[in-house]
Amino acid sequence: MLTMMNNSTVSRVKSYDSFDLFKFLVSFVVLFVHTNPLGESHFHDMHPWVRLAIPVYFMISSFLFFSKYDQLADHEKNGYLWKFIRRDLTLYLFWFIVFLPFTVVYRDYLNKGPAFFIGSILFGSSFPASWYLMALALSIFLTAKLDRGIGKVIFPVAAVLLYLVSIGQNTWRCVADRIPFLVNLYNATPISYTTTFFFSCILIWIGRLFARYRDDALAVRMDFIVLLLILSLIVLFFEDKWLFDRGLFTMNNDGYLFSPLAGALIFWIILKADIQIKQARRLRIMSTLIYCIHASIAEIFKVYVIKARYGMYEIPGSVLAFVATVVLTLLLANLIMKYSNRFKILKYAY
Repeated sequence: MLTMMNNSTVSRVKSYDSFDLFKFLVSFVVLFVHTNPLGESHFHDMHPWVRLAIPVYFMISSFLFFSKYDQLADHEKNGYLWKFIRRDLTLYLFWFIVFLPFTVVYRDYLNKGPAFFIGSILFGSSFPASWYLMALALSIFLTAKLDRGIGKVIFPVAAVLLYLVSIGQNTWRCVADRIPFLVNLYNATPISYTTTFFFSCILIWIGRLFARYRDDALAVRMDFIVLLLILSLIVLFFEDKWLFDRGLFTMNNDGYLFSPLAGALIFWIILKADIQIKQARRLRIMSTLIYCIHASIAEIFKVYVIKARYGMYEIPGSVLAFVATVVLTLLLANLIMKYSNRFKILKYAY
């Protein structure tokens, strides 16, 4: 059943099945991004839109966390915060161990040394796509601790600046290269700031705002939000086109200047959708498993099968990698769910 929330439904909503449905469906969009069945030379037109998946993921996680966090007594909040971080990092650790043999080779840990090893965990990716889990833990912690008192003013400003630093390293490098401080920052370390909490703080803060002003957000007319979203997607398209026409497009990037705005509007629409699904928990688990599993499988096929054989990643090899990744990811995810009651350790996988 799908309806739209009006003022009478605002106060009674306690579950958000729309989030679970969205995350499940969009987990395949993320899989599409990482496998790119169209090939590396035929992807840029849809790139800014499909890359909105991760920003919305961050907002959903933030909203759900702070919706409960704000209702707790002050002496309970710290415990709830650390419980969230422990769960997030436990998920990270489980898949880090599972994919470690592949990750050691893929990241060349044996030759790059311990500093690179630690840096890839804290400020980047160890196993592919793992950066999201670490960035989520750090950004939630920073937002919970700093978004209070004078921090309510300082933190969002800092979050915006961090986001600009992150997209300046990739998408908007043409501007960043004119700022000596940023050039020195990028050259000082091998960190990819686009895959760290630098990128996610503003997105977590947006989700936090929606949690704080949920009732006000739900009262806004849907047609107004949809109109704003359409306009933001058009602007995002032209931002990407401007960059691409000047040779500034980069595949390895989740952020554009207008991504937070477009992502927030998508999140807003999902928030207002009153969806009730009997299998919501299953969809939630599946989306987590798909996200954690797919990227390593995709890279194995992309780097060690398709590119190793053909020297490039284009159709039909890219289609083969996409299909194989989908099949293996869903197979493993379903096996984990099936046997998690028998083997309790598998519950740490989601």
